[in-house]
Amino acid sequence: MNKLTLRVQKHLFVLLGVFIPTSIAVTNILIGALVVCWLAEGKIATKLKLIKSSKWMLAIFSLIGFYVLGMLWGEIHLNAEWQFQRLALLLVFPILATIELDQKTLKYGATAFLITTFISALLAILINNKLVSPLGSFLPLINDSFEISAFIKYNYHNVLLALSVVLCAYLIFENKTRHKNIAIIFVIVYAISIFTEPGRAGQLLFNLSAVFYIFYYNSSKFFKCLALLLVLFSFQFLVYKTTKVYKNRFDTVSKIIKNNGYKSQGSVEDFRYLVFRETLNKTIKKPFLGYGTGSFGTIFKNEIQNSGHYFDKHTTPHNQYLYVWFELGILGLVLLMLIFYYQAIDLFKKDNGIHRVLLPVSFILLMFIDSYFFIFIVTISYIYLYTIYSRYKLE
Repeated sequence: MNKLTLRVQKHLFVLLGVFIPTSIAVTNILIGALVVCWLAEGKIATKLKLIKSSKWMLAIFSLIGFYVLGMLWGEIHLNAEWQFQRLALLLVFPILATIELDQKTLKYGATAFLITTFISALLAILINNKLVSPLGSFLPLINDSFEISAFIKYNYHNVLLALSVVLCAYLIFENKTRHKNIAIIFVIVYAISIFTEPGRAGQLLFNLSAVFYIFYYNSSKFFKCLALLLVLFSFQFLVYKTTKVYKNRFDTVSKIIKNNGYKSQGSVEDFRYLVFRETLNKTIKKPFLGYGTGSFGTIFKNEIQNSGHYFDKHTTPHNQYLYVWFELGILGLVLLMLIFYYQAIDLFKKDNGIHRVLLPVSFILLMFIDSYFFIFIVTISYIYLYTIYSRYKLE
């Protein structure tokens, strides 16, 4: 039974690499199956001891516990159920951190993830150029919404591709793959898909990782560094001039910044601009404990009137740090930051730690743009990749 369990959980882990970028429903099923394997595998006492010895895992449990305590203050908790559903996903972290996985399984998992995101990017390019019909038009299991890139929403698809770029860049620059040319092709396809779709988070992450690698490998070579930065800038300019989606996004953001939150005179104030300002103003009024678990959306719906925007109980401020700070106060914010701080410390101590630590750093940056720690597909992608980054030993 134990050998069967081990074999099954290895296959399930690799399958996660295939279905995380393609199907939320199947991903949920696979996670459930892995939980069953984790329990069937036994060694619970050993696993609990490992969890207790990990500072970042203790920070996760502390954050979840603090959300429970957050039900004791504040008057509004209408979004608490939704909140706890998202928090439950964080329990996959310690499960994947303590389940038995060999190096071959981790390698196959990373390969499966990169190949699937490549296929997803390629299909998205074909769909965007009307060479292929949207998959939802002939595959009923795939949502046919215009927001779907290939399999999932474009803004989540965009982030997964950017995380794949970071992993591929490491494999290429550090010669960690025998298939370097294939990895380069993957990066090119990822980049085309990222910059021909509306999602800004992936574009920002791509540019920041590119700048990091330019400086990391050429810090003592001023003119080469300058030339590579010029190439990156030229690429951005070319994309801006030839891609309508990227140009519209760039111009819109520029106008909003220039006009203090408005796209044009007489228009409705930009939602992100409005919600950031109002969230910060309200958070400053209750900085220590916040307004309580599940309070954000309803408070904004009740108090931000005549804004031209609709708020419901699932609304977030599109910033993970403000979201946690608003509901749980400064201690909740500290617990959130400690998760990634301790993860970064652990990764940095490993071989090629500077490259491994790019994963939590990337997610830290992403959380400034949206509440990604409570978005299923992005969070499970991070958990999956962190498991590989933290447990894979270099050959």
